[in-house]
Amino acid sequence: MTEQKWTMNEIRKANIDAGHFWFSPDTMRFFRSQVENTIYQGPGGVFFISSEQFVPSDGSVCPRRYTVRRFNPLTADIRTIMEFDEMSRGEAIELAKRCAAGNPVPNNK
Repeated sequence: MTEQKWTMNEIRKANIDAGHFWFSPDTMRFFRSQVENTIYQGPGGVFFISSEQFVPSDGSVCPRRYTVRRFNPLTADIRTIMEFDEMSRGEAIELAKRCAAGNPVPNNK
């Protein structure tokens, strides 16, 4: 039997159907979250990249930063890999590929 190849729409639906709120419009809006459509999947698991943009109370807008997320197909739960909102897009892509390939996650900076 072939392992399922997940899409972002399937991950979103599974998370919502399991009663989780990771993709709720209020949560996404609060963090100014965006989710990339590319899924990095392999022996290490199922990973995707989100980006967030912090807006402090003074109204200034901080640069968009990226986070690698791990999706658990059994529970539909989503966990953060390494630090939240600390990477460039390129760094996040490299980390997601590394994790999906089953390589150890590097130590936090």
